[in-house]
Amino acid sequence: MELTLQLSGSNAGNPVKTRVLERSDIGHRAENQDALGQRMVGDWLICVLADGAGGHRGGEVASTHAVNALLNEFALTPTQDANQLLAMVHRVNSGILKSQQLHSELENMHTTLCALVLNQQSGQLVWLHVGDSRVYHFRSSELAARTKDHSVLQWMADHQQTEPVPSRNALYTALGEQPQQLVVEVSPISVAKPGDCVVLCSDGLWEHFSDSELALLTCNLRHDPTCTEHIHQLALDRAKGRADNLSSMFIFVEGVSSSG
Repeated sequence: MELTLQLSGSNAGNPVKTRVLERSDIGHRAENQDALGQRMVGDWLICVLADGAGGHRGGEVASTHAVNALLNEFALTPTQDANQLLAMVHRVNSGILKSQQLHSELENMHTTLCALVLNQQSGQLVWLHVGDSRVYHFRSSELAARTKDHSVLQWMADHQQTEPVPSRNALYTALGEQPQQLVVEVSPISVAKPGDCVVLCSDGLWEHFSDSELALLTCNLRHDPTCTEHIHQLALDRAKGRADNLSSMFIFVEGVSSSG
């Protein structure tokens, strides 16, 4: 899906043109448990992606709920305030916990979550994440910032632990955990510039690329309408028949009009 928006940057008084591309592929799994969605709420754009897990149907239910519930929560009170965004995610998590209690077949369901919020008047953007679905901020062909995975493997690397080596997919927090175990991180607010791209993606995509390679691919393919198809196909080729579900959202900042 492609969505073209005119976004106003209040600092320069000129509109900023952006393009949003999104794609989700089942990979070589029996079902696709990823979910993604976007919405315009007045001057605000919100993009959300989730990667579910937890047995048959469980992952799909969790991820779909997370995306839809966060979009609905945000529509009621659009904001970039970190505390308000955190409260929204905790309410989304409460909905998943209730479903776990009501339906025994869903008791193990959980999901990652990442989201971008961009204000069309200021050009300011902020993102949040839980789990190992990532947000990348590319400036031209360079990595400006990205999220750090809430994975056991990342924790071990941060704490210089090497034994035992867990599964790369093992997470220490995700939606579907009790509130005291839920870790949600919100980025500082930054301002979009022409040439920027923000990418939201599940681990089924990013595991096949280094940060620098994904930055170069994004930069080189930014004007190609089949950008996501190319990148997803490369990931599928590299998976050699063992691809996880893979999903992505590319938010391109394409330029500033001097005429306003």
